[in-house]
Amino acid sequence: MRKIILGLLVMLTACSKNPGADTAPDPTPDPPAVKDPEPYPGNPLALTNNSTRQIEIYDPAKVDWNTAEAKKWRWSPLPSQGFTTEEANKFGGGTDFKVRKMSVWQNATYAAISDNSFAAIIAYPSGERKWSKILSGNLHSAELLPNGNLALAASDGNWIRVYATSQGANNNTYAEFPLGAAHAVLWDPKLNCLWVTGQDQSNNAHILTALAVGGTDAQPELTELKAYRVTLPTPWGHEISAYYGNTNLLWVTTNGGEYVFNKTTKSLYVSPTNNLTFVKGIGNQPSGQIVLVRPDTNKNPRPSAYCSLNGWATSWVDFYTAGGELQGSRLVKGACFYKVKIVYDNYQ
Repeated sequence: MRKIILGLLVMLTACSKNPGADTAPDPTPDPPAVKDPEPYPGNPLALTNNSTRQIEIYDPAKVDWNTAEAKKWRWSPLPSQGFTTEEANKFGGGTDFKVRKMSVWQNATYAAISDNSFAAIIAYPSGERKWSKILSGNLHSAELLPNGNLALAASDGNWIRVYATSQGANNNTYAEFPLGAAHAVLWDPKLNCLWVTGQDQSNNAHILTALAVGGTDAQPELTELKAYRVTLPTPWGHEISAYYGNTNLLWVTTNGGEYVFNKTTKSLYVSPTNNLTFVKGIGNQPSGQIVLVRPDTNKNPRPSAYCSLNGWATSWVDFYTAGGELQGSRLVKGACFYKVKIVYDNYQ
């Protein structure tokens, strides 16, 4: 992989009120999709679907995702699960979903969820409410910390927050770190920090950095670990995901590219998948297979079946080998997937 030295000269538009604003297609034609789908063994895949306004989980071993047997789980906040009618009405399908096994909660599994104006912790797979709140700020990412607190990133609110959700189902206490166009949060259990993407409001630099979570469970505090701060090669940082199989690496995407970050050298390298633009969600199976989603409007040519609801989602999920070779795709007709997540309870 080639080390990134210079950023792209073309400035790409940031996500605004909706998660993904620039709909100009990638000028470089995409590789042709593999026509004959094959089963892909691996962990289930969670998709945030703007079309159905649900979070949906699919089995990658099923080749036709339009069948009932392929969709293993779906969720939206319901009053029967402890949510308010307002929360149920506001939910638009989600902007992030991460499952975590929580030793502080009897080693049970929970999920952290964000939506544009809503955040929640739910028991997984029951979907029962553990904590939830309606929030302004255009939430783009959520992470459940080992102590039971919840980290959130708000792109319009220009902040990273950690809510003291460990203290009860309706607790509103939080710590805040100012970060322009904040888009991603990922907990690092090895370094005991939060990785985040956003923009330094003092100089407009687009950055990846780490935050220490201090204070107490009831009164958290956030402090930047400036030794880990790097300027992104291209503007408008978006996703951060675990690079399963190597805890020293992270997946990082921007509007202008996709990268692998080395924590030790603090270097960003072009990802094996040939530096695709506007990748909204990316991750890898423990086998090494790479899974990603990017908006249909940014593909060249645009696929014949595509998300017509908005310009930041897709009806397709793409699969690549660890070396970056396109293996194939899954199509869900009428779907508008914004983000994909490996359903795997390991942080990294």
